[in-house]
Amino acid sequence: MSVPIAGLLFLVTLATRLPFATSNLWAHDSVLYEHAIARFDPAAQSPQPPGYLWYVLLARGVTALTGDANAAMVLIAALASAAAVALLYLFAARLFDERTARAAAVLLLTSVTFWGEGAVAYPYTLLAALTTGCALLFWLATGSDRERSAVAAETGTEGAHPAVAAGRSGRSFVLASLAWGLAVGFRTDLALFLAPLWLLAAYRVRSRAIVMAATAVVALAVLGWLAASAIASPDAAGFFAALAAQGRFVDETYSIAAGGATALGRNAYDLARYLGRALLAIAPLLALLAIPAVTRRAFAHRAPTRDRAPLFLALWTLAPLPVYLLVHIGEYGYVFSMLPGLCVAAARAAAGAGEALRRPATLAWLAGAATAVNAGVFLLAPAPLAAADLAKRDHGVDERLAALREMDQACTVVVTGYDALIVDRYLRGALPVLAYGPAETPTLARPLVLALPRCRVANAAVVLWDDLLRAGSGDWATSVMPHGALLRYAVVPLTTTLRIRDALTVDVGPDRP
Repeated sequence: MSVPIAGLLFLVTLATRLPFATSNLWAHDSVLYEHAIARFDPAAQSPQPPGYLWYVLLARGVTALTGDANAAMVLIAALASAAAVALLYLFAARLFDERTARAAAVLLLTSVTFWGEGAVAYPYTLLAALTTGCALLFWLATGSDRERSAVAAETGTEGAHPAVAAGRSGRSFVLASLAWGLAVGFRTDLALFLAPLWLLAAYRVRSRAIVMAATAVVALAVLGWLAASAIASPDAAGFFAALAAQGRFVDETYSIAAGGATALGRNAYDLARYLGRALLAIAPLLALLAIPAVTRRAFAHRAPTRDRAPLFLALWTLAPLPVYLLVHIGEYGYVFSMLPGLCVAAARAAAGAGEALRRPATLAWLAGAATAVNAGVFLLAPAPLAAADLAKRDHGVDERLAALREMDQACTVVVTGYDALIVDRYLRGALPVLAYGPAETPTLARPLVLALPRCRVANAAVVLWDDLLRAGSGDWATSVMPHGALLRYAVVPLTTTLRIRDALTVDVGPDRP
């Protein structure tokens, strides 16, 4: 393990994010975070409960330096992605070896969606950094035989009295517990995702007093975040009411408790889609673990009675799985809680394949090939969150706005299903907007004369903002923006009724019953 290499990985990761940094807010939640930076109020969705207060305060502090909330959140995302890669290298080197650590780090560095989210105003690369940093601290606190030897060699304390070693392990566990409690204030889901590692570390410490102290530290850190969130909110009671309401909404809308097998299928599909995009060329390396000889050579030399690295890796990587399948997974970045561990597992699979073939260089070749494919997709392919998609969505905001300015402001209505907050943020009331929620309003009928009360001519323009919306019946024209974004519009009589069906299809044309 080399700290200079970790620093180099940090700088390389940062250097690969900043050239693609976006200048406009990325999506719905980005706008909510911008609102929260100005005024923290989870009860008013500023941002969504539970509020993520420590992230909001961090973004507020960086905004004071940058002068722009979007730039601040993008910078945090880029720095967090760099920290996640560097921390994964340090962690994997402790967990396994140097070669595994380097391979895992470059696999994470070039993961397409992880790369892309390091350049947008979203907090999910911070999720990867926090879970990796906490996992490293918990691993140091487990006091594995090999880790104790490594620490003793580095600190010159070989042969230290067992009580000294136990005290050091106890302090490490309390410190890891504090880090976990603080991390929850940034990403609440880490309270569940890292709990198995805390329990494993607590079992290894074997001191009731230390476990009680660590429990108190976690509780104080979490309660401190909750209390600070309530105090920072305009109405403390409203904050806790919003927490309860958000829990009910997620449960009733996404979880299997309300949706049963349908919700499970939907969550499983989304999980597979998000993981597939994040892993891409990493997935074939993970598939090698289906070969018993590869798995045996990747992990069997670490006997569970001596070293719990495979168990630790599995608990860390798979802990989010039940939540994502049974409750909710809403965005590409959610899987960043699992992605670092999967990169380590992929690196071990490549190493195991090399040992099975008796060709040690196989690890470097397989990891290098996966890295090259992922980087190629990010740089050259029109994949979600790849470079072309970042430019299309980011510059598309400015390009669409410029096109809309050329239209009759009083006789143009903008239709949006998913980007209502983005449209409202950047149009700033310049044009009428028909915003609807596809999940809540799958069908809609609205006479244009009601949407355009200031229009004094016979015809009006209907503009589709979201790329996800489909232009249905009617005479639609399509304007392709310079970076690939689409602006679909139809000029129709003001007496026309605009209809939305199947949540996404927009029809215009002669009115009909």
